[in-house]
Amino acid sequence: MPSPNAVKESLRDGVYHVYNRGVERRDIFMDHHGYQRFKLQMRTFLERELNHFHLLVQRTDNEAMSRYIKRLVVGYVMYFNKKYHRVGPLFQGKYKAVRVIGPRQLMEVSRYIHLDPERAGLGWRQHQHSSIASYTREAGADNMVDPGPVLELFDIPEDYKRYMSIGEVRP
Repeated sequence: MPSPNAVKESLRDGVYHVYNRGVERRDIFMDHHGYQRFKLQMRTFLERELNHFHLLVQRTDNEAMSRYIKRLVVGYVMYFNKKYHRVGPLFQGKYKAVRVIGPRQLMEVSRYIHLDPERAGLGWRQHQHSSIASYTREAGADNMVDPGPVLELFDIPEDYKRYMSIGEVRP
């Protein structure tokens, strides 16, 4: 039976919440260098203490996301296995992807992704592997992330911060 979160449709300009976790829930980023390597691979394939990842991806053509995620994951597993002298899978099965439909769901997925470190007992505002700085327009923001499609749904940047904190948008 297919997974309910497997990509069933492939739409140009579709937005998807893509995620996966380590096999046996093992950590996939053992150090800062590993996380930087994963980000470098994301940047390269786009051509422009954690055990899972979440991405918010907008597709550009029919097969781009599938190719991109496969290359990203395979490349990172090869790096990880070589560095830590291991063999075999690192991730728990194939990645999952859920199509994001409409502005409300885009807001909710963005909030879910950014609050995920908090659910693990880490602070979401300061988490070193988060893209939150790009969304809150803070110093040190990663220029690889385009928060525009999400931030355009809010009147002012402070509304996004409020939404992150309490889940409400200013009336």
